[in-house]
Amino acid sequence: MKFSNPNMFYLIWFVVMLLGFLVYGIRKRARVVRRFIASPLINTMIPGYSKGRQWLKGGLLVLSILLLVISMTGPLAGFRWEEVKERGVDIMIVLDCSKSMLATDIKPTRLEQAKREIIDLLNMMHSDRAGLVAFAGTSILQCPLTLDYSGFSIFLNALNPDYLPMGGTDINGAIQTAINGFESGSDTQKAIIIITDGENTYGDPVAVAAEAAKNGIKIFCIGVGQADGAPIPDANGGFKKDDQGKIIMSKVDDEGLRKIAAVGNGMYVRSVAGDMDLDQIYTNEIQKNMEKKTLESGKKKVWENRFQWILFPAVMLLIAQMVVSESRKIN
Repeated sequence: MKFSNPNMFYLIWFVVMLLGFLVYGIRKRARVVRRFIASPLINTMIPGYSKGRQWLKGGLLVLSILLLVISMTGPLAGFRWEEVKERGVDIMIVLDCSKSMLATDIKPTRLEQAKREIIDLLNMMHSDRAGLVAFAGTSILQCPLTLDYSGFSIFLNALNPDYLPMGGTDINGAIQTAINGFESGSDTQKAIIIITDGENTYGDPVAVAAEAAKNGIKIFCIGVGQADGAPIPDANGGFKKDDQGKIIMSKVDDEGLRKIAAVGNGMYVRSVAGDMDLDQIYTNEIQKNMEKKTLESGKKKVWENRFQWILFPAVMLLIAQMVVSESRKIN
């Protein structure tokens, strides 16, 4: 037998404390009786007095409460096999990890806020596989498609700008890495969500997005940052500067990202205050408009709740406790 409630032991500990109070109360009552009445006169002064019956009545009460508490914890015994099928879509999240993502125009930083938004998205997902691509001047498949969201979160939290030392913003290569991360030959509906704050510096991402659209892959883009741009923090202090000594401002290429989303049959969202609308993209676009396919099937062991096995004797003991009298029957 096992228990479905993880707080079972705390509840049982509560009953043990209740038993302690009961023992203390009965003993204190007996001491009071002995203090004011001599032992030979107890039966005369208190007809039918029985210390044993008090223990019996208290014991039945505590035992019935203990069983009631155990029944509330959901005792499980025996199981059945249940056929389960996980149906969903494949979502590849492409996250910009360049140094400009350390800008603080979105608090605490663009990158940290993006991570938090992605975690919120994972909490909304149930049967969709998620994968993670990290990119800057180059891109890597950080986490392959998985239903293990806790494992995904570990890979996500490990990302920082030092993870990809090559500077730049290669959206073109990031999309290609995401496409390669999908299972070839799978008929599962596929989507790519790109979160970036910069302009593309390599290749032609629009052409790659068009190729992805031909294969049924939808692409959504989220531009992160204020309209006026933001300075890029320098590891040595201050902000990064160009050859003329001017502070470099990281600006979002709205037009370029909008083109990528349009060609990719998705949508473009501009985030200026940290709200990246990932929940809206997932709920209104992916879940409503993309067909879910079977991603995983198998059998699951389902334990049977046997609370009634414990509840019935608990009720019987409680009734017995109410029937038993504290005093002996006097003839």
